[in-house]
Amino acid sequence: MILDEEPEREEGEEEGEVEEVVEKGEELGEGEEVSGAGGGGVVETEGYYRIMFPKGKEFRYVFTALANLLQEANLIIDSEGIKMKSIDPSKVSLVILNIPGSSLEEYSVSKELKIGISFDTVKKILKRVGARSKVELGVDMGRNRFLITIYTKKGRESGFYRRFGIPIINVAEEEVPEPKLEYPVRIRMDMDVFVDVISAADEISDSVKFVAKEDSFSIIAEGEGGKALETTYASSDEVFYEFSVQGSHDATYAVELLLDFIKPMKQISDTVTIEFDNNKPLKLTIDFAIGSVQFYLAPRVA
Repeated sequence: MILDEEPEREEGEEEGEVEEVVEKGEELGEGEEVSGAGGGGVVETEGYYRIMFPKGKEFRYVFTALANLLQEANLIIDSEGIKMKSIDPSKVSLVILNIPGSSLEEYSVSKELKIGISFDTVKKILKRVGARSKVELGVDMGRNRFLITIYTKKGRESGFYRRFGIPIINVAEEEVPEPKLEYPVRIRMDMDVFVDVISAADEISDSVKFVAKEDSFSIIAEGEGGKALETTYASSDEVFYEFSVQGSHDATYAVELLLDFIKPMKQISDTVTIEFDNNKPLKLTIDFAIGSVQFYLAPRVA
């Protein structure tokens, strides 16, 4: 069932540091790299499709947020743009990505492509993308390859590039309908403030409670040993760009998944739209320069 009630987080060993496996090579194997100068970095063949991002930072932080939640997923790339709709392995969060082709610097896709990718592999490449870099995605259907080419801010004209190739994989995903929920709470607030408060809540507890009233919005965390945090903003506070609440509503959500998603997105977006209701999934909508992403998180029900 999609967006089931989330079980309590189990404590375990911390994940170890990812070992570097990216190496130079003439042929591109999984996660392998080739660097060079001149020639633009990509040799096109029949069945090759090219997508150029105007800035590396949007690609880096959007895909970092996705990689924090997902192990693998299908990108749907068609004439309209890049889309993704996927559930995390625990089935308590859903993410919906939409990047219109018209917002990208170059977009040469004329038919629908279904590209299965491993985020464990992509994550190793993302840290090599600079904020001022340009990133080109290439889909080579003939070789069943997904290519990520990193250029300087001058793009292909610079002649310098780093190209990474990863195999397109088969990802079996169930069809996920977009939730059709009407929310009595819709609040658009400053992203930096929201991330700071959720980060503070993370130091207190593994869950956070949202309480919305017609004149205020509170974020509450309660931990062991009497530790607690409550932050309340009046509806007229300057941290809000939009404030619409009908009645009084509250719900509790896991901090970890929430923070994993919003911290990278903070780098490319100034605001976040928050929607929720009593014991219903949280919905966050984050717009950035070239697209938008929606994040649904199941409530914790006592």
